[in-house]
Amino acid sequence: MKQQFKILLILFLLKHISVDAANDQILQAPSTTQVKIEIVNGCSLNNVTSGTAALGTLSFGDIYKVNVVRDAVTSLGNGSIELRCTPGTTAKITMNAGLHGSNVNNRKMRLTSGSATLDYQLYTSSNRQTVWDNTVGVSTTFNTDTTQSIFIYGRVPVQTTPISGIYSDQVTVTVSY
Repeated sequence: MKQQFKILLILFLLKHISVDAANDQILQAPSTTQVKIEIVNGCSLNNVTSGTAALGTLSFGDIYKVNVVRDAVTSLGNGSIELRCTPGTTAKITMNAGLHGSNVNNRKMRLTSGSATLDYQLYTSSNRQTVWDNTVGVSTTFNTDTTQSIFIYGRVPVQTTPISGIYSDQVTVTVSY
């Protein structure tokens, strides 16, 4: 009986061990996971992708009389537009009349501590022939993923010299793509 019990016990253990081993299988049925990304058109203005970007200041310097035309141009970090867009994107850059001008053809800087004004204009190129407006603006197409520097050309025309002080304006630059 002891021997028969041992044989039954061994058979029982072998049967359960082989069943447990048979149940530890790995599922190897075909399965896939899709990996996906969508590249959309987008731009960053002076490293800002949304909201407000500080462009800097277009400075005409210090003058005591406005009896000659005074020209200025932006530079990297000082008023220039640094634009980077997805390759294949065409971006349009427009500018409004500023805080004190009645329209883009009549831009004015105002005395910071008064109401006196000083006429000025912003242009799209160094020849200062085309006013930078809020409709046509400047369009540029991006063929590669690089930053393009776009300069703003300013001019203070000859006019009656106003009272001394600091004159300024704030122009909104809009990038559409």
